[in-house]
Amino acid sequence: MFWRRSRSENSDPPETNVPATPEPEAPADAGPMELERNAPRPPTILQVAGNFEQQGARIVELFKEIQSPQGQTVMPIHLEQDGTERFVEVETGPWGDGAVDAALRAVAVLRSSEHAKIEVEILSAYPVPSDVMFFYSQAPAALFQLALMSGEMERPEEFAEMFRSAAAEHWGIDLDYEVGTLPLIEELLLAALNDDPESADVSEGAPILRELVEGLGCYVGEVIRRNAPEFGAWRPATDWGEEAAVIEVRGFDLDPIGKAHAFLLDGPEDSVAFYAEFVLKELSDEVPEKDADPT
Repeated sequence: MFWRRSRSENSDPPETNVPATPEPEAPADAGPMELERNAPRPPTILQVAGNFEQQGARIVELFKEIQSPQGQTVMPIHLEQDGTERFVEVETGPWGDGAVDAALRAVAVLRSSEHAKIEVEILSAYPVPSDVMFFYSQAPAALFQLALMSGEMERPEEFAEMFRSAAAEHWGIDLDYEVGTLPLIEELLLAALNDDPESADVSEGAPILRELVEGLGCYVGEVIRRNAPEFGAWRPATDWGEEAAVIEVRGFDLDPIGKAHAFLLDGPEDSVAFYAEFVLKELSDEVPEKDADPT
């Protein structure tokens, strides 16, 4: 689900029952909220809400239903304290792949809703993965990627449109499927994903969701399709052993998803702009076979 550019895997933090984010200001005798591992969530949520009330918070709503273009979700606790609203997510189980995916989809719904600007705190009985914490922040790279969470590779053209919409919302640019848009996209993505926007070094940076790889790849693929001498077609890449799609045009199978993956991992040395320009030149230089003489 997550990739990092040439980054070695971080070791998991020690397993301690502490909140994943700093505790709000509370009376001096109030200790950290400790959650029982694998305990039922509903009573745990009620207990956590009661603890917040003891610390001076006002519970605005429990089990808040939120809807947005990304779908719908439920945030366990909506509270207000010291004039500031926030949501609180409560997890009592371990962070397996299913729990991580559910958490990311929940925050994706929130960030595309009318409550998008409200902070979210996670209280967990198990240590929260650092990558999950990143996407619960409001970092530009997190917000841009969450906007792509509902994209589906079964409809590459629609996924490319979703990438365009995210670029318009978060970057203020109108992508028009021209090859000239690709260098700008590369520049904006590198600036957002790098820890240091002034550095060209991509060895360290933000975690990368599969949806960003696929969304970028679909947009690059549509740039190629729309500018090629012949309009190619997307098809499943099942014979490649990949859960993605390739473009078939003039007898060539093009892999813009794979190229997007390489660019997001390795940076400019695997430029999607160069790839698109090279492919389009090759397709333009390719002389189509003449029809055989029927006589």
